[in-house]
Amino acid sequence: MTGRHWQKGGSTIAREDLRIVVFPERSGSVREWRWQDRHRLWLSIASAGAALLVSAVVFLLVTAYQDIATTNHLRKELAASAKVRVDNRTLREQLAKAQHENSMALTQVTAMTTDIQHVERELGMHFQTGDTGLGNVLSRLNALHEQLPAVLAAAKTRDTFLQYRPDMLPVQGPITSWYGWRPNPFTNTGSEWHPGLDIAVPMYTPVVSVGAGVVTYAGWKPGGYGYYVQVNNGYGISSFVSHNSSVLVHVGQHVRRGQEIALSGSTGRSTGPHVYFGILVNGASTNPWPFIHDSPPGVK
Repeated sequence: MTGRHWQKGGSTIAREDLRIVVFPERSGSVREWRWQDRHRLWLSIASAGAALLVSAVVFLLVTAYQDIATTNHLRKELAASAKVRVDNRTLREQLAKAQHENSMALTQVTAMTTDIQHVERELGMHFQTGDTGLGNVLSRLNALHEQLPAVLAAAKTRDTFLQYRPDMLPVQGPITSWYGWRPNPFTNTGSEWHPGLDIAVPMYTPVVSVGAGVVTYAGWKPGGYGYYVQVNNGYGISSFVSHNSSVLVHVGQHVRRGQEIALSGSTGRSTGPHVYFGILVNGASTNPWPFIHDSPPGVK
């Protein structure tokens, strides 16, 4: 209650106060709040309101800060997730590329295995297996590497042999008389032994050496050969051409395979321009035809 005067026992007491009394409904202590001045009351109320306002502002600021922190965290998480997606896509691309390269490598290894098998067969090696794995290929390559010096030596010997081997015709033209027995072209009666090949060509056609070697005869040869050139091709093999119009080399000269050694003609026992080509093995005449690999047009 509030009031300016309160009369008790004939006395008047001035009062400027405010009381709030709380009586319990059933039991308990009576609570009383008292303010001596209404200004203090409003000040208390204002203070309490300000405190509540400050608390609310602080709460809102804290909440906003937490929201900002949460938002930033989410942004970082989203950025990290995006980076992970990009990294995953990059990894998938790298994996696909690696798989493609692996497939290509397997194809090459398979091709290498085929090539190695071919080389092994050529060298007489017995390292055949159905395994086409890289380890097997490396093992076989190592085995070939160990034999490389011998292989190179054999290849060099083979190359030398092929250079010296008389495996071509000295001129290009039709063969008019083969190795062996033939009708006598001079008497047209009976037959005679012909130890070589007759190749018809025009006069003065260049005649080449059928293999590398050293000239052992160059000049006129009796017995119907006319101008005659013989080349020692090594390995017990010699080749010769005769009935030439002229000789272009000399005895002791080293000639290359395909080098010009004479010009065709019809000297000696001859019925017309041609080249008489023969091969001697250990001094004995033999059929030149099995030696020839590259036959010119018009040749059987």
